[in-house]
Parts: sequence; C-alpha cells; structure tokens
Amino acid sequence: MNKKGQILPGAIAMLTILAVMVPAIILWVQRENVFASKQSRNTTAFHLAEAAAEKAYLYISMSTTTWVSIQNGNSQADYRFDKRYTDIAGGDYTISITSGPGAQQVTIITVGRDKYGKESRALKVIYSNSILGDTAIFAGQGVQIGGGVEVEWGAVMSPYTINADSALSPQFWSASQITTKDTSANPPNCDSPGCCQWHAYQANLPSPPSIDFDFYRTSAAATTGCPAGGTPAGSCYYAGNVDNWNNTTAGKTIFIEGYLDVKSPGMFHTGTMIVMGNVLLPNGVWGKGNVTMSVPNQAWKQYCNNWAYYKANFDPTSVYTAFPGLNTVYAPTGLTKTSSKIAVNGFLYVGGNFNNGGGGGGNSDVYGVLYSVGTTTMTAASPVTFYYNGNATTNLVTTNISLTRFSWQDELRAWPSGL
Repeated sequence: MNKKGQILPGAIAMLTILAVMVPAIILWVQRENVFASKQSRNTTAFHLAEAAAEKAYLYISMSTTTWVSIQNGNSQADYRFDKRYTDIAGGDYTISITSGPGAQQVTIITVGRDKYGKESRALKVIYSNSILGDTAIFAGQGVQIGGGVEVEWGAVMSPYTINADSALSPQFWSASQITTKDTSANPPNCDSPGCCQWHAYQANLPSPPSIDFDFYRTSAAATTGCPAGGTPAGSCYYAGNVDNWNNTTAGKTIFIEGYLDVKSPGMFHTGTMIVMGNVLLPNGVWGKGNVTMSVPNQAWKQYCNNWAYYKANFDPTSVYTAFPGLNTVYAPTGLTKTSSKIAVNGFLYVGGNFNNGGGGGGNSDVYGVLYSVGTTTMTAASPVTFYYNGNATTNLVTTNISLTRFSWQDELRAWPSGL
C-alpha cells in the first residue's frame, strides 16, 4: 500500500484551521484589551464620583450657615455643575448640591470622568439632617414610663437607663440598661427575632442636637403677644421662673430661663417652647388643645411586638395581619387621630427634668417631640400620651448638623456640556 502524500492533507487542514483561528484569537485579544481599558477608565470615573460625593458631604456639614443657605434654596458657587475639579489623579469631576427632595434634606449629584474624557460615571446621594430621627422622647438622664402613659409613633431614647415597664411599643434605645428588658451588658442586647423593638447598651446612639439658644432667646424677645411676665413686657421671653401657666399660645416661640409650673386646667402651645429649668405638672388637667394629628407613614415600625394594637388603633384597613418586617415597603398615608387634650403641639425642650409621676395625670397629651436634658418620669395613673410628630423639629435651629445618608444610587447623567 502506497502511504506517500497522506500527511499533506492533514497539514493543509491544520494550516486552514490556524488561518481561521489565529486572526480570531488576535481579534479577541485586541477586544479584550479594549474592554479591559474601558473597564479601567469606567472604574476610575466611578471612584472620582465617589470622591466628589465625599467632598460635597464635607461642604454641607462644615457649618449650619451653609446648611441653612442650601435649605433656603440658594445656589452654591462651585457646587452647581459650574466647576471642574482636577485635584485627584486620573481624571476630573464636578458637583451639584441642591435642597430637597424633603424637608431638611440635600441632594448631591456628582459626575466623575477619566483623564481621556471617554468614560464618565454619576452618583446621586441624599442626606438628611437627622434632628433626633424618629424619636418622640429623648432624655439625657434616663426615662421611666409606666401607669397610664403611652408613647406612640416614635421611639424613646436615652444614654442612661430606660424603665420601659411592660410596654410592647414603641422602640426603646439606651446606651445603658432597659429594665424589664435587659440589665446585662452581655449580648444579645435587643429583642428577638429581628431586634425590632428594644435596644440596650447601644454604644453608637446619635448625639442630641445642639440647639441655638441665642437664636431662640432673641426670637422670643422680639415676639409680642404672649402672656404677662415677659421681658420686655408683652414678649415671649421670660427671664426667670414662670408659675401658674394655663395659657393658649399659638405660632410663637416661647423661651423660659427658669422652670415652668403648669396650672390646671392646663395649657395649649403650638410651636417651639424652650424651658431651661424643670417642667412642673399639676395633678389635674395640663392639656386643653384640640388637634387632628397625622399618623407618620413610618409609625408602623414602632409596633413589631404590638401589631394588633397598632392595627386596632391607627390602621384598621392594613393588609398585614402580622408585622411585615422593618424593611417592608409600606408607608400608609392619610391616617389621622384626634385629641382634645393636647398640651404642646410642637417641640418641647426641657433643660431640667420633666416629671409627670403619680397622681391622676389629667388625661393630657403632647403631639411633637420632647427633648429633656434631665430625667423624664411619666407614671401618671390617668391616660397621658406622647404622639410623635417629625414636623416639630423640621425647622429647629441648631449649632451643629447631624447628617445621615438617606439614599445612594447610580445616576444616568453625562458630563455637563460646556464645562
């Protein structure tokens, strides 16, 4: 059998395969290099956008003056896509800062671009000035709640001990113990499952706001139409103690340097009230205002261990028969509650102690936020309810800013033209 020439077809076939494959491999390698280069430039642009977001954060947090200016809608020079920053190697970036979308919020949009100008990435970050967050009561020296006292729609927070009695709601946050819940610093220091109601021995509680007392002193002194005793006469600034207070005051800032002694049949104040001393409450009625209150759309998060109560009292049409979990997209609107015994509809600051212990309690309510530097003791026998209203601190003037990141996301946005 003649075997000459049998190798030649195989060699030709191999050369044909190589002739097809080698160019394909070269093209694949070239494309891979292009993709790798593109990915590298894209990553660089993303890191530049991130760095720009950090720069914007530092700018909005450096002073209350800057924050207020942004909240007032003032355009910020160099932060309205009007400046190209080149201080970071690898490319450039630009920044926009505007107010909103909600009250006490700022929207930051940054665009980063690689040094060749071929790839850009954008980020959108929203920060909120978290003035006590969703906290109905903050007490610097501890909280005791019991008897007929209820706290609704917002949390109770203190760096010191909280005595929550047998309450199943709202959320409780303490840097120390929560009696009846957890008196040992050994973990776990929250309820199970999910840590949704009480949190003891928490080391990272947010700092309370530093209120601009000078601003409120000046504002109160310049406001007229308040009950007798103010300095100057007729103003809403009281240089000492105030006794026998049973007035109705609306839309005014009241500043009291000493204590406030409330007298039956009680008070009704709408707005901000600052008391540098103690608040002394009567054994009888101390609230007489009629208010239809809006249930916050996130109030339901305070009732993970008390869901049946929440449904029965605030949201009977809820589709959830059991607590839906803290991360559920659930924000009911239009829910209201009416009270005819409101003492304060707004923000109440107490530089001393706020005590409503023992006695009848007077069936009185507060709709807003209570910030007590001292102790807060509420163990009245008759029903007394604190309803949280986040709007009470929306325009609170402080000397510090406590920012929390509300959202962070990619933004489809090209590099601004003409920059």
